[in-house]
Amino acid sequence: MQIVLIALLTVLGLLMFGKYQRDAKHKVQARSTVFDDCIRLLQQAQISQDKANLPVLQGNYAGYKIALNIVEDTIAWRKLPPLWLLVKVSANKTSIGSLDVIVRPANNEFYSPSWQWGGNLTIPNNWPQHAIIKYLHKPIDISLLEHLVPTLFSDLKMKELLIMPEFVRLTYMVKQANRGEYLILRNAVYNDAPIARDIVESLIKQTVAISKVLESE
Repeated sequence: MQIVLIALLTVLGLLMFGKYQRDAKHKVQARSTVFDDCIRLLQQAQISQDKANLPVLQGNYAGYKIALNIVEDTIAWRKLPPLWLLVKVSANKTSIGSLDVIVRPANNEFYSPSWQWGGNLTIPNNWPQHAIIKYLHKPIDISLLEHLVPTLFSDLKMKELLIMPEFVRLTYMVKQANRGEYLILRNAVYNDAPIARDIVESLIKQTVAISKVLESE
């Protein structure tokens, strides 16, 4: 009986290992195509990989250097893991000050540097109220963003606006993990469809618009 049990456990272990390998291979293949519909948006577009083997798309748009990358958020176990798209626009002219606006904060936004920042600002009345505003050393003049921020966060998939002297970055939820796969196996599996071009272009345009406002000062 003991030999049979050992044999069954061995077979089960091999099956689970095989599934893990297949899932890992599928994940790499799926992630590799996530920017397929967006490459033609950028001039001199280049695809590379970050330290987590996730794709990074870089190029130029409207005279600005753009970087797009994705982040898998599996920190919070009580919700379906989101797939965040980070849209970064490098400044043509460095600004003075910093700002980070995070809506619906959960204290686990590991992709944001502002949890290490000491400065806090009061949320303006017309901005999202379930949010935090933080800055490092010196905040930017938030009156510059008075009409931009409410519109930006009217899209409930928008998570963060990060402003640094060297760049502006938006964090936006583009996918959520498959419910059944995650609830049963705790495996973050996302659909294989590339991120829609129109979504990415809209986010780039909004980020560039904020960059231009900051550089006009």
